[in-house]
Amino acid sequence: MSKKSLLSAAVLVAAISAVSACGGSGSDAGANTEVNILGYAALFEDKYTEAVISKFEEEHSEIDVNFVPAQNSAEMLGKLRSEKANPTVDVAIIDTSVANTGNKEGIFSKITEDEVPNLANVVDMGKSADGYGPAVTFDNLVVLHNTEKVPQAPNEVGDLWNAPDKSVAIPAPPDIQGIALTVLTANNLGDDYKQSIDPAIAKLGELAPKVTTWDPQPDVYQTVISGQAQYAIGWNARAQVFSDESGGTLGVVQPEDGVAFQINTINAVEGAKNADAAKTFIDFALSKEAQESFADTMFYTPTVSNAELSEDTKKRVASPEDPNIVDIDWNWMSDERDSWTEQWRRGVIGG
Repeated sequence: MSKKSLLSAAVLVAAISAVSACGGSGSDAGANTEVNILGYAALFEDKYTEAVISKFEEEHSEIDVNFVPAQNSAEMLGKLRSEKANPTVDVAIIDTSVANTGNKEGIFSKITEDEVPNLANVVDMGKSADGYGPAVTFDNLVVLHNTEKVPQAPNEVGDLWNAPDKSVAIPAPPDIQGIALTVLTANNLGDDYKQSIDPAIAKLGELAPKVTTWDPQPDVYQTVISGQAQYAIGWNARAQVFSDESGGTLGVVQPEDGVAFQINTINAVEGAKNADAAKTFIDFALSKEAQESFADTMFYTPTVSNAELSEDTKKRVASPEDPNIVDIDWNWMSDERDSWTEQWRRGVIGG
């Protein structure tokens, strides 16, 4: 072979090697896009992966979803703040009041119906007034009881005041279950919680002798199932799952004297590396299919108007059209939480 041929062959081999290094077999070329979802750990992660993420990946084989677990919304906000300049998360499922703080701090970006068409189906209660992430789940406060120790199931929150001493578990503020209980108590007294909770604090102080713990461990559901408490308050979605797992030992009652909704929003992270994939996922999370699947799996109330639930699921979730819903301004509440917690410490727990 001539020197010219040898030189040409060498150049060809070098070119092939360069192409292989850039995009051939074993490289990232043609690899799936990844989208990182920040959300609640443990039970929520397991059920959401089963009911929503797995279905999304079936429909969108070009996108891989990584679930990033956190214990609570405060932990999520801390993570998002720490990496604001260089986010590793694309989507966050987070409590609405904490999300509102993120909106104000520029952590989340606004989304439109052009980008996320299923936004059009979100019910009014779940829409963002300023264009940020909408509600992706509704949950509501319920009354819990141990069916083996309580002969007659309670009907409402007010029945807790008739419970035996040292038989009730209440997650006190800053836990939002205690916050929601305060709003329901004020509402049942005919008071506007935004004006004053002094009467509600006094009424809750009367409940104190009934309470065996203000900090149920490991959670309020296991506290009732184990018999450490006979009654409690909790969130419907988890309560329904644990009721099934306990074989019905955990009884769950939708209170007749007021429905308090808690809202988790789904948010696009500002500056996310996979913004297009993030919006594709958000759109799917708000789809009829995903909302029905998660409701059937974990009993969160759908946030979209076109969801159709089975009769069994309907019986186990609250409706966003329930006339007993007590409106809670969670964004307003985010600024009052510390004050309410202190009032609880002085007038309920320590009173």
